[in-house]
Amino acid sequence: MEIGAPTQAILFVTNESDKSTDFAMRLHDQKANEIIRQIPYSTTKLVVSKTDAQKFTFFVNKRKWTVDVPTLKQRNAMILFDGQSGPKVIYDSQSYLQAAKPILTNNKQTSTPQKALKYDGKLFFDSIEAIPFKPSKQYAKAIISRSNLPIYSAQKKGKYDGTYISQTFTGENLEKPSGIITTVYQQGKELSANNLANGVNYYTKYFYNKWGLIDSIQQLQNSKWSSSTIYQYLPHAILITDPERRSVSIQHLNDQYQLIREESIHFVYQRMHWVDHRYNENGQLIEEVSGLNDAIEKRTLYYYDTQKADNFSSWQVFDPTGKLTAESKIAVQGNESTYLFYRDGTLELKIVSKEQGDYQYESTVFDKQNKITSKTIQKKKSSPNSQ
Repeated sequence: MEIGAPTQAILFVTNESDKSTDFAMRLHDQKANEIIRQIPYSTTKLVVSKTDAQKFTFFVNKRKWTVDVPTLKQRNAMILFDGQSGPKVIYDSQSYLQAAKPILTNNKQTSTPQKALKYDGKLFFDSIEAIPFKPSKQYAKAIISRSNLPIYSAQKKGKYDGTYISQTFTGENLEKPSGIITTVYQQGKELSANNLANGVNYYTKYFYNKWGLIDSIQQLQNSKWSSSTIYQYLPHAILITDPERRSVSIQHLNDQYQLIREESIHFVYQRMHWVDHRYNENGQLIEEVSGLNDAIEKRTLYYYDTQKADNFSSWQVFDPTGKLTAESKIAVQGNESTYLFYRDGTLELKIVSKEQGDYQYESTVFDKQNKITSKTIQKKKSSPNSQ
């Protein structure tokens, strides 16, 4: 990356060759986000960014300076460039804000007024915190019992209990698993999921409140903290945010606690993805319309074999002009289900899944030439006390 005066820069970098503590990494992210929130947009006068670039070149008149991230003496750092002299590397994340103040102040004074935010993060969260609501046992029971809420879809019946191991096999021979997921349930609640794929270990841990509602989900990669999401409950909505609150996902609920609208708002980039859900008189999901900001991107229709069916038997996707672009048909015979996926009228994929009891199954994926491309086998791990 090359930056020349008069442009100034505040850059947050990570030296992956240095293995500092996870706490130091999180503190670096926290302090970096405090600065990014003040000036979230890079301009021709100021570049503010978290970047994975490993080499930087800075120019003032005819002078040039170079910073190589892999040679930095600590894992996390902030690089400051005021456009007048050489760059400064700041390692102490607690002093980021103080060190960056001269550049921040200069750009606030010289910048032209910006268009008002359509999605104001501070106003949004301040208004949410002003709502006096505490989830009750009855509220939690109603939330969990709604199968169309994605976060509780596996908990509705509460029959998952114990450890399940899912192995996926790919390639020509389908002999060695390419991925292994170990999921632990307790009376229907998912406690943890350990996903080992391509030598990388992804671990997810779920935390619940006393009524069984999810409080937060923590994620680790190779035993190091990666990210987290926090859940907040309102009378007719569920909010899912990251700790820095730069984005939020909102699941809007009707009086029957059915999911009627999903919104994913990114306050920095000023965009919102949304999905509207519609149900028939039997409570079956029959339509989803999704889009970005004010534009519709697609419409999906769902069909059922009977008025009491819990699961749809087919679906169709239409683009904004009404053209059918994709569809799927599901056929069930005994313990075997066949899923057919079409794109523009052509069969693209077939999945055959065989249920083996107690949420154990074997699923095989075929391509358009009817060739097996992968197979997934899920088994329940035997209890140490079982005979």
